[in-house]
Amino acid sequence: MPKKKPTAKSTGKKKRGARLSPQELRRKRNARRRVLFSILVLIVVAAIIFFLVLRSSNEISIAENGIGSLFSRIQSVFTGAANGVKDFVHRWRDFDRLEAEYEALSLENQQLSLQLNSAQEAVRENERLKNELDAKSRYESLDPIFARVIAREPGQWFDTFSINRGKADGVGAGMSVVNGDGLIGRVYEAGMNYAKIICIVDSRSAVACMVQSTRDNGIMRGRVAASSTDAECYIYYLPSLNSVMPGDTVITSGTDSLFPKGLHIGTITAVSMDGGSEGSYAVVTPSVDFRHIEEVFVLREVIETDSDENLPAMGRSAQTGSATATPAPNATPTPSPTPAEETWSYPSAGATPEILETLPEDEWARGN
Repeated sequence: MPKKKPTAKSTGKKKRGARLSPQELRRKRNARRRVLFSILVLIVVAAIIFFLVLRSSNEISIAENGIGSLFSRIQSVFTGAANGVKDFVHRWRDFDRLEAEYEALSLENQQLSLQLNSAQEAVRENERLKNELDAKSRYESLDPIFARVIAREPGQWFDTFSINRGKADGVGAGMSVVNGDGLIGRVYEAGMNYAKIICIVDSRSAVACMVQSTRDNGIMRGRVAASSTDAECYIYYLPSLNSVMPGDTVITSGTDSLFPKGLHIGTITAVSMDGGSEGSYAVVTPSVDFRHIEEVFVLREVIETDSDENLPAMGRSAQTGSATATPAPNATPTPSPTPAEETWSYPSAGATPEILETLPEDEWARGN
């Protein structure tokens, strides 16, 4: 029998030009890739060794500069991103703690502000009370008693107000009221534990006053109104306005039996020689700030007056028309007093609502 020729399959050999299977092609491609990767790694290692070993120590190559610049930017981007994430996590984690600290600091700030305001008010009050203490020593002979303002009329001016002292403290109607700056007014009504004050700037008030430099006497009337911008008083019936100059000090004269002599009132700021129907007058700016009054002194010293009770018996019987005893032959007769004639009246201060009784100043001014 003839022998069979061996085939390529039986011999395990492949003919040239025969088609390879997909597995064999994949193995060949992987082998080529490994060879190329190995060659690339060797080239990179060789380049690194060349740049690190063979280059001068003081020079940086272009390749190193480029690679360093590229990687530094990439590193900066990643570092910034990492820091941003880190900060966000920290802020998120500490948000509650920071909010609690903020509320605590805000509350502490409010408390400190209140304490600061209280301290400033205490300093101002101490300064004011120190001034009042000095005033008390000046008025010591007039038996002063300290009082606080507890009520006032509406408006910007302290023309009438109430204090926390009354009859229980020895305060009575007609007593003078002062503070460290000077004369404020007088008591026109006194209750058991309160008293009402009418000030010298009120148009219903009158004060017998004196220009300290010239010793000229006059009558001072208040001129303040709700619409007034300045607290002013007018002095009428001065003997000579030519001798009165702006800047002269005005004090109480004590001739009205209402205010003690020598209480400081204010300063003359202007002189009017043509006052029309009211006559000439001098303008006085009070030394007291009648916009801000908080504490006062009531002078409890009683001013002695010339009343009918102090007149001789002959005078009283002569005034009433009763018979008198016949004087001895060698006795010097005592003339009976004659009533003073009314030679002037106060100029009109304008229409004002009457809420008070007739003031003693008006009775005195009319010659009683």
